[in-house]
Amino acid sequence: MTRILLLTLLTILHPTTARRGALIRDGMSSKAAYDNPLLGQAGDITIDPDVVAITSRCANWCFDPVCLDRAEIKAEERSICKEVLKKDVLRKPLHVTFRSKTLAGGKRPNWMRATAILGNPKLKSAIPLRAVWTCTNPDADASMSYEETSQAGRTIKKEIGKNVLRDSYEDCLKRLYGKYVELEVLLPKSQRSGPPPSLVYRVPIHAGSVNRLGMVSKSRATVTLYPNGRTLAAADAGGPKAASVPRDWAVPVGLVNVHLPLGPGLVDPSWVRGKKLFWRGRSVGLI
Repeated sequence: MTRILLLTLLTILHPTTARRGALIRDGMSSKAAYDNPLLGQAGDITIDPDVVAITSRCANWCFDPVCLDRAEIKAEERSICKEVLKKDVLRKPLHVTFRSKTLAGGKRPNWMRATAILGNPKLKSAIPLRAVWTCTNPDADASMSYEETSQAGRTIKKEIGKNVLRDSYEDCLKRLYGKYVELEVLLPKSQRSGPPPSLVYRVPIHAGSVNRLGMVSKSRATVTLYPNGRTLAAADAGGPKAASVPRDWAVPVGLVNVHLPLGPGLVDPSWVRGKKLFWRGRSVGLI
């Protein structure tokens, strides 16, 4: 009788699986490690599911021009931005094609090449720029954390994006979704001496709600200007070593809209023909 009861329970009850919620991979949370299977370890980032989705289904992105009319920018920083950023950067959109080819030499692991063109690619006035990109998360990004010294003299690590009352909406989305695209565009050299300046775009990404094979941006892109360039150590800083790496001079420029290609629709065009539900130009709020 006991054996029959045990067999009945085993057939009725479904097996359950659980995932440990401890801190793993040099301070990365289990959610960040789950969303970024190849980040922080030796491996081929080109087989990451999000990298495959971006490079194969929606590789062509468009970023709106940078705007310097925000009131949050200080007068000194605005003058530096006007000196470094040329008129083409402030007027023309940036067209980017993401590629899955990693950088040679091993100086930047998990970074890939991208093709960036300033302006309309079909016109001769378009300006080609060098660009690199990667998929990262807040735990591996040195710009998403900082250190404060308490009254007792202890160093406390503060993480950006966890306080919804203080941090920006875009930073909170980076923490919420745990993964975003980081694009670095090298600008032409200005009159300032030293390495060329660079613009860094960070865009939170997530799989589509209707089409799980698609990729959507969850907010506008945060743009940061590095007038003196960006060092390799600061770009690859993550985990517990991020605090000891010297920070590059970064100027927050603001937010820009990101345009992704929609791709083919999920509805059969021949089936849609003649149905009022899919008519174009209908009033907002009416089906």
